[in-house]
Amino acid sequence: MMVCVLPVVLLITSSALVSSLGTVSLLSCHPRWFLFGRRCLSFYPVWSSWSDANFLCSQSGGDLVSIHTPEDLQFVAQVANTSAHVWLGGYQEQQNGSWFWTDDTPFRISSWISGAKTAGAAGACMEMTPNDGKLQSAPCDELKFYICSMNASSAVIESTEETPEPGIVPGVDLFDVLWSKSDALAEEILHSYSFIRELRSGRVTEQCYSSFMQQEALYLTRVRSTLEVLIRNLEETDDIRPLLLDTLKLYSSTNQSLLASPPPQGLYYPLQLYHFVVLEEPVYWLVALSARSCLRYFLAQKLLRKPLMSRSMTNSFYQKWSKDSMKEVTWINRYKKVIKENQDHMDVFKAINIFREHMMAQKAFYKALVCSSEEGKQ
Repeated sequence: MMVCVLPVVLLITSSALVSSLGTVSLLSCHPRWFLFGRRCLSFYPVWSSWSDANFLCSQSGGDLVSIHTPEDLQFVAQVANTSAHVWLGGYQEQQNGSWFWTDDTPFRISSWISGAKTAGAAGACMEMTPNDGKLQSAPCDELKFYICSMNASSAVIESTEETPEPGIVPGVDLFDVLWSKSDALAEEILHSYSFIRELRSGRVTEQCYSSFMQQEALYLTRVRSTLEVLIRNLEETDDIRPLLLDTLKLYSSTNQSLLASPPPQGLYYPLQLYHFVVLEEPVYWLVALSARSCLRYFLAQKLLRKPLMSRSMTNSFYQKWSKDSMKEVTWINRYKKVIKENQDHMDVFKAINIFREHMMAQKAFYKALVCSSEEGKQ
């Protein structure tokens, strides 16, 4: 067993570093990836199972990170700017208990792994506690943040932060363009899923409403923890920071204890979509967050125009949901204002894709909730 509490502070940078031999490395990493030796590392505060995390790392051109030396462990722990457990690339073969790395490098640190948890049906995978560098096994189907690794490049990597060419007509708000590209998807959500149908008919049950609220609370609690990490890395002077802090405060109204509750499978996709956003500029985080607010407000507007079929006590759920949803207009206006102020420096197509993907995530969110017996037969 090895417990690493290493006091030496390493300088983390995504450009060239001076190696331990005193020579200057000419290797480089993509923006927001950190160079260490011949590898680039990046921390993703995105909730995923171990297998999903490894797949998402592969989508970025790498693997979950492997550890070989105490220096590796120290650097990886610093990259993970969180107190939560994070996934690394180690996994245990169920038949003989041998450990392997996903990047196929030799596994020589079995003695470092302590406090093994029950693996469960999903098998055992490696987690790390960044605060003390402690490594241990955990059931692979638990949701955690993760660290990706890829080989550094000797080629010059162009920064993606250069000002893009203007992509929309002068005088047009980018926020309006985002919605116009996804309004058909919003209409589909309005007419296709049981929770909205039950609300609209006035027959929504207490069980159905409670299930929706619980599912949304589980989602917002997880998104909140992602936001906490992202905001921690922002400069105090960043003009987007106040709105992100207010969004975090809004999401903090959910019960913190829900973080310990495993979310239903239907929430995995909406949560994992943040993998493709967290390394982007903060304004794109707002684009992703705004999708939920826009959809809730749109659905509430549509539902309020429909007469209820009954006037039973269940209508109180309809009224409460509609009232809460109409409050989203305040957040929409704030998101719109900040995005408008930054749109000349944004990639229009990237923003459109991010917004649409998170609208698709909301579609998965509503689809996962089955409220009526008729829906359950399908």
